[in-house]
Amino acid sequence: MPPDSNLFRPLNTKRAFDEISDQIRELIYSGVFKPGDKLPSERELGNQFKTGRMVVREALRTLEQAGLIYIKQGSSGGAFIRHADGKVITRSISDMIKIGNVSLEELTEARLGIEKVVLELSINKITKDDLHLLEKNIKDSEEQISKGIRPLDTHLDFHLLLAKCTNNMLFERIVESIMKVTESFLTQVVPDRIYLNNILVYHKEILQAIKQGDINKAQEQMQSHLRDTKHKLLEISKSESVVRETM
Repeated sequence: MPPDSNLFRPLNTKRAFDEISDQIRELIYSGVFKPGDKLPSERELGNQFKTGRMVVREALRTLEQAGLIYIKQGSSGGAFIRHADGKVITRSISDMIKIGNVSLEELTEARLGIEKVVLELSINKITKDDLHLLEKNIKDSEEQISKGIRPLDTHLDFHLLLAKCTNNMLFERIVESIMKVTESFLTQVVPDRIYLNNILVYHKEILQAIKQGDINKAQEQMQSHLRDTKHKLLEISKSESVVRETM
């Protein structure tokens, strides 16, 4: 844990809690504070920033909402630096979509751009173990469809497995976040067996292209796949609008 004294600069703005949170962010980003480290107590932070504990508490609340720290209660409690995860990104993207700042068209466009890059990286780095996991995913989807089970999670996992093949944690997190947002829409769909099989066919074609080292074909299949998904989600969106208008 880094030393508590002389880390922070005196405040000089009216929104003191913003400056406190910004200074702590900088120390986290620069590696002075590392995941698992405990921040100084509210009293100590208040003394160093020369401000009240309520201002410090508001700054810590801001950092907690941003997913950078977590607050632990009790005698051994305090504010601790959180390990990085994709939950905050997921929540931000989901919130933007729900309040209408991001359209399904924009979501699909962003997803396509990211997944094309994922494919390009994966096709050069993929291992036998990766291929085995992708093949198992497709087999699991086939079995679920044959049993009348909706393989939503399995279908989405196919894309997460591709992202893991990049060996790039940032791509994994971004794809995970976008998959969770996509899932929130797809859970509203009651797809027929034809639609489910279509997804499976796309996944098989993408995997086959990867095995052949054909990046163009893999990206073309991914583009067709995501456009079909977008059309399905747009159908849902229009149906919901009609229902709201008739209520």
